[in-house]
Amino acid sequence: MKRMAGRIMPALIVFFLSGCGEKKKNAVENEDPYMSGLPRFVNVNFIEPDRMERISRFRSAAGPDYSDDFEHCRSMKHRFQPKDVFDWSTLPIYAPVHGPVLRVSEGRDGSEIWIQSHEYTDIEIGLFHVVLSNDLNVGQPLYAGQVLGTVAGRQALPEIAVGVRSPSGWRLVSYFDVISDSAQNGFRKCFNYMPQNFIITREQRDADPLVCSGDSLAGSGLIGDWTIMDCRYDVDAWGIPKFVRHNYIDLDRIARISKFRSSVGHDYSDDFEHCRSMKHYFMPDGSGDWSQVRVFAPVDGTVALFFDEWIGGTQIWLTSSEYPDFEFDIFHIHLQDSLHVGQFLTAGQLLGTHIGSQTYSDIAVCALTPNGRKRVSYFDVMTDSLFQDYQARGAQSRGDFIISRELRDLNPLTCQGEAFTSESGNLENWFDLN
Repeated sequence: MKRMAGRIMPALIVFFLSGCGEKKKNAVENEDPYMSGLPRFVNVNFIEPDRMERISRFRSAAGPDYSDDFEHCRSMKHRFQPKDVFDWSTLPIYAPVHGPVLRVSEGRDGSEIWIQSHEYTDIEIGLFHVVLSNDLNVGQPLYAGQVLGTVAGRQALPEIAVGVRSPSGWRLVSYFDVISDSAQNGFRKCFNYMPQNFIITREQRDADPLVCSGDSLAGSGLIGDWTIMDCRYDVDAWGIPKFVRHNYIDLDRIARISKFRSSVGHDYSDDFEHCRSMKHYFMPDGSGDWSQVRVFAPVDGTVALFFDEWIGGTQIWLTSSEYPDFEFDIFHIHLQDSLHVGQFLTAGQLLGTHIGSQTYSDIAVCALTPNGRKRVSYFDVMTDSLFQDYQARGAQSRGDFIISRELRDLNPLTCQGEAFTSESGNLENWFDLN
């Protein structure tokens, strides 16, 4: 088999092969480590926690029976289910510890890899359903954080098991029993983290036993099998998704569009920037009554909020069903039909018409991120095919509709309350369509 491409750090190879450094440790000398406490030594998560939708609990009924020499008829590993918004096959899998490869087996849904901890030699970690980037050899040294491959895809969830070769026999323990405080931080982004949220105790499982037929678990008992993660979409780390496929307004009636971070209107900013208009104004042309310009739902989603505006019309906040951390705020609509909070709307559904010539039509897009509300340009979330409609009207790139944060910071505006008290300087506020 070919060895993994890329160079392993020379010092690390010497460390593995020569036995340099401190003496390798057993989890607990001459005792059953589970009874005496486990070391929290895993500093690198094998998968990015904040991209997970949910995680199965240790001793759950999620998947087949996977038990040890001491317990039976329960799943004593964790299954990690990524969020639907990601292509699972692009999510990397990392080696969680330094140590040699003990065994590798290939299956229909990727490879199963077992790694022996170099620091605690009686602890082994198994990773399941990995599409390897390169072949691995038994005995090959790995370092913590090394990319091994990717998730196999939607046909099989990535899984992890941790086993201890104790004096009493092979014992499985939870991954959350051995991760360090620093590794736990990845879960704290998405959850009020406590290890017990991911573990069903032996006493709880024994009191609520499962039924097995061979390796299959029948029924889930009364205890919940999964812990739901609640991590916001990290725009800075993951990039802005392009998922809007429908124009929110009759584009053939629009003459010009204000730029993101312009000085048109009033300050409309977020938790990260201030004193700039972080939305777009769409100005209808003079070919007809502005109150006849139709307004549509740009995405499939639910009505999060709506209210009457002082200037007239209704403002709607729509939460995307495809990317639930993205919200679309559409202003000044004369509604065709009444709405209620929680109502589902389909992309392209007619909401009504623009209120009239007393104001422009506006749209804003907000991402709920781990660190706060972050506004992004409507043009950043459009698909390439939808943006072609704007290219047909003279746009060269999405940047035609966006003033970058760096450029705005170099040409700052001043505000009093929400009102701008300075002009845009040398920056153009509008893009005129052909």
